[in-house]
Amino acid sequence: MRLLFVARAMHRMAGGLERMIVTIMNEMVLRGHEVALLSWDRDDAQAFYPMAPEIGWYKLHTGDASRKANVLTRLQRVPKIRRSVSQFSPDVIVCFQGGPFRAMLSYTAGMRIPLIAAERTAPTLYEHANSTWGKRKEHFSFRFAKRITVQFDRYRDYYPKALHKLIAETPNPVSEAHELAVPGAANRHGRFTLLSVGRLSYQKNYQALLQAFSVVADRFVDWDLKIVGEGEDRTVLQEMIDSSPDLRGRVFLTGTTSDVASAYVSSNLFCLPSRWEGFPNALAEALAHGLPSVGYGDCAGVRDLIEHGGTGLLAEGNGSPDNLSKALGDLMADHARRAEMGANARLSMRKYLPSACFDRWENVLKQAAS
Repeated sequence: MRLLFVARAMHRMAGGLERMIVTIMNEMVLRGHEVALLSWDRDDAQAFYPMAPEIGWYKLHTGDASRKANVLTRLQRVPKIRRSVSQFSPDVIVCFQGGPFRAMLSYTAGMRIPLIAAERTAPTLYEHANSTWGKRKEHFSFRFAKRITVQFDRYRDYYPKALHKLIAETPNPVSEAHELAVPGAANRHGRFTLLSVGRLSYQKNYQALLQAFSVVADRFVDWDLKIVGEGEDRTVLQEMIDSSPDLRGRVFLTGTTSDVASAYVSSNLFCLPSRWEGFPNALAEALAHGLPSVGYGDCAGVRDLIEHGGTGLLAEGNGSPDNLSKALGDLMADHARRAEMGANARLSMRKYLPSACFDRWENVLKQAAS
């Protein structure tokens, strides 16, 4: 098959979305398919994650890929996109997230190429970061998709019944870890690490994690908090750390890294305080590395991966620092329980081994192309 993948921006983007796009494209190349990428990026854009050399990359170089385009920019993109699509002549186009899907739906009108709407977050995001009108607009546009991919089958219930027959579950692949964490043991300096990995953004809600850690910091003086990632909230978070005696010298914003596995292995507990998710890669990887994990019970994606009481703890509700601090404190205090949960966590991720997940993706692509 000839597969065209579409994303808004890929230039040096180190998020889970971009990594998953590249991972799927690379695997489809290995399986013998012809693959290309189309994005709104400039001509000099470079991908953060290594892409197979066989993958062609069509860069629009029209407007700012990080911002919503005005009418003139959209009109300028029409001939470029149609020319790129005609040149590659795909059997199916995979559009990641609703915005690029709606754009490609209009840009390729009349070309008779099936489009897949690849959702990467749960529809619960509209409860936090969008409008009722946005939700209705997205659901209406999805009626014109050949397939809609979601990361957990239960997300189907968030969509209108008219869309259910189009929905296919495609969870993210989670590789087995080559090296495992030792949740119950301190490092050689006698300290323990609470780890989080994610974009410093409103979605990830790191303010709640800092507040929760400040509540338990006095009880657990041998624990530190490390947050791996970058984002627009860095300044606010750093100000919170610098202004709090409970956080200063105990919380570290380390930025992004190409070796996140080392962070998992050297930690004792993981926390993802997100307001919403789709399939949180960082959480899945932490579990695969044998890290017991904590998150909010009302956060889609988080509660789908953490087995409460088995592989970690789910704090009540969504967003309360006090509830989060209680769950964290319960596990920070119990070294044996963390070790037991860590062993369970590693086993729980085997259902998402890459080969099975890529088979699901390939089947969806074949169904759409046919």
